[in-house]
Amino acid sequence: MRQKILYVNACFREGSRTADLVRLMKERLFGEGEVTEVSLGDMDLKPMDRQMLKVYNESVASHVFEDPMFTYARQFREADRVVIAAPFWNYDLPAVLHTYLELVCTQGITFDIDEKGVYGSLCRAEKLTFVTTAGGFIPEGDPASSYLKTLCSVFFDIPEFEYIKAEGLDIWGADVQKALEEAAGKGEE
Repeated sequence: MRQKILYVNACFREGSRTADLVRLMKERLFGEGEVTEVSLGDMDLKPMDRQMLKVYNESVASHVFEDPMFTYARQFREADRVVIAAPFWNYDLPAVLHTYLELVCTQGITFDIDEKGVYGSLCRAEKLTFVTTAGGFIPEGDPASSYLKTLCSVFFDIPEFEYIKAEGLDIWGADVQKALEEAAGKGEE
């Protein structure tokens, strides 16, 4: 059976270097898997507002998830592996990716909470790979990777978190292609 891979693509800038890095790693990231791509730049995602939150809360309480907003959580839950590609923007993730992840974190679909307040995953992914690029250097313990690691460990119980980054790409004299190729070679399985 082919592995189901969910590719969350937040690389929508023309000439995205993060997208270039994913292309360099395509075989390693996706192999022969069945890939479902969620292209965030082509979607009209909106952060939860009062009405969406009302629908969310009613759905969680009733365990009936008919609203289209729950599509992303179901896709995420069913993936064997998740690849998230996003540029490192303002020391964090792009806002549209935060909005997407807000919808993915759905109690009753991707996680639940028992009577003692302990989170339990309803996901089956064994690995989440985060691919990013930055013009400058990414600080140790950056908010983007820390947030994704926390979601993996607390909500989704995804045992393996892989972080692939190419940084310093806007520094005067940087060899961007070399930096991308070096990042693509890291973590070879």
